[in-house]
Amino acid sequence: MKILVGFIIGLIAGPVLFAIAGVLGWLPSDATASPPGWESNVGMRALDASLEKRSKGAENPIKANDSAALAAGRQLYGDNCAGCHGDQSGPSKWGSKGFYPRAPQFFQEGTDVDAEEAYAAVHDGIRYSGMGAWRDMMKEDEMWKVANFVATIHPVGGEQMKMK
Repeated sequence: MKILVGFIIGLIAGPVLFAIAGVLGWLPSDATASPPGWESNVGMRALDASLEKRSKGAENPIKANDSAALAAGRQLYGDNCAGCHGDQSGPSKWGSKGFYPRAPQFFQEGTDVDAEEAYAAVHDGIRYSGMGAWRDMMKEDEMWKVANFVATIHPVGGEQMKMK
């Protein structure tokens, strides 16, 4: 019984102490701090699950082999996304160091999202990150084009769509 009570108190005390440490300013809040591994892991798992759920039922209007749409997506990515997410020539200097959480550097890290998940991220943004919602700034077909392009990016050195 004592072990159970101790376990329950631990379940409550841990998060309460963590919250108190945050409120008192004892936890880092600057964007240049390196995130601990557990935070990155939990955050990425939550983001993956959220994008899967948000993209469920989305119907990609662009065919996978539409080279004109991929070329347009490549151009849109270069114009609107590379500043934060980098390109084949290298990571974004401020997107890879000045964001918290860091902006994914797709050409260096690759991406594990499909076009529907990328569309959900572009359309509605990602909370608690620098990724804003583009639904009021891009046309629907443009968001799909860039989403299709992002889904094709693999790390530099692997087979990938190259930006020109």
